[in-house]
Amino acid sequence: MPEFETLINPPQEYFEEIIRLSGESDNWSVQLGDYKYRTKVYDEYWLFVTVEKESKDVVSSITLARWDAEDGPLYSIGLYYCAPKYRGQGHARPLFKRVMDIIGDNNAFLAGNYKITEKYAMDYGFDKTPNHWHMCSTIKCSDVKIPDTVSENYETKKWSDVNCTRWTEYDRSICDRERRKIMTSWMAMSATFGRVVFDKSSGKIVGYGVFRIVTRNKLSPAPFYADNLEAAGVLLKDILNMIPKWEGYASFSLMYAECNQDALRLLEHFAKDKDMVSTCRLYRSQFTKKFIETPSEKVYAPVECAHQFV
Repeated sequence: MPEFETLINPPQEYFEEIIRLSGESDNWSVQLGDYKYRTKVYDEYWLFVTVEKESKDVVSSITLARWDAEDGPLYSIGLYYCAPKYRGQGHARPLFKRVMDIIGDNNAFLAGNYKITEKYAMDYGFDKTPNHWHMCSTIKCSDVKIPDTVSENYETKKWSDVNCTRWTEYDRSICDRERRKIMTSWMAMSATFGRVVFDKSSGKIVGYGVFRIVTRNKLSPAPFYADNLEAAGVLLKDILNMIPKWEGYASFSLMYAECNQDALRLLEHFAKDKDMVSTCRLYRSQFTKKFIETPSEKVYAPVECAHQFV
């Protein structure tokens, strides 16, 4: 009879094994540097991994981050995973209970897969939600055709060339929690391409976006914000053009509230044919104590599904 143990913040190779397994079974993609990044930018971060004692095979995992602010901490749950050969044996649920014990009476967030949102709400109290789902629209890079002209009304600059105070002010219009450290560290990671889009006539910032090269040879827009579709088109065009040989990557996806159909229109505008964009229902933002509002019409993709709600 095999025995199991749970490791807390184990070495990097365990994280990489989780990413390999979840990529093969569920098509999840991240940067391998995300583990180290999260331990540095959050006020506290846990990676729990259950392994088989003798073989050290990864069985299940979960992550928890604590993000402090003036109105108190916000906890977030991610990477809740069980390797296929161990599913249905009760290995993952104890990890979820463990992080809920840490969270206690504080507010917490997760991106609940559409198949099990009700379970998270009924069993764990994640019942503060928006009325909409988050959708995922995907396009293969080989099916993308960048338009010759998108708009003459907007222009972009590399994020590192933009005054940090101005950029942070725009970010606060998207996320009302202060996250300069979180976002500047995110955008400074390797294989990451970020730009800020401006209204030419006023000089006002009207959005910013980041594309990351992630596992499984994919690109990941994370985040992608724009005040309108026209600005979003300029931003997407300029970011793609700064990624070397972007056509050689497999695909990229936008994850957006279903009330923001401009996200789908954006991909269709960049597709060789509209039918080349595939769309599915993905998740719902779920909180335990207080739902945090966001301007969904400006959000074409969040930072990530694990530890950021926008």
